[in-house]
Amino acid sequence: MANNWDARIKLLRPVDAGTPFTADTVIRGKTFDVLASVEVGKGIHQFTTEYTISVSVVNLSKSTQVGQISDNKKLPPDETEYNDELRLNFPAGWNAKADVGDVLQAVASYTVLAGSQTDYSTATSQLFLVVS
Repeated sequence: MANNWDARIKLLRPVDAGTPFTADTVIRGKTFDVLASVEVGKGIHQFTTEYTISVSVVNLSKSTQVGQISDNKKLPPDETEYNDELRLNFPAGWNAKADVGDVLQAVASYTVLAGSQTDYSTATSQLFLVVS
């Protein structure tokens, strides 16, 4: 669990679109999702107003970005810890940015606003491979 006054990405992983199953490979140019398991401690959650998550998928083989997705939502305050799994979809059409055999990695930042407090977290995924 995150510290009482922390918000954290605990796990970031690529998954097959619409499933919870970790993807070791993605089909070139086809849609896939990235799941971020996040936690917000009880202390900071009492004052939360919103969160923003930003996920980029980087082609390590070519040192380029395949895509970037952000999501911003209200996070009403509560006197409990907060746990969620945030799904970000990378749509089809990125085939010009990666070739079969390229190695990809997701990188993310998570920002939680809570009154005068703001907490940040970052995470990287395991490496995954583009296939045909």
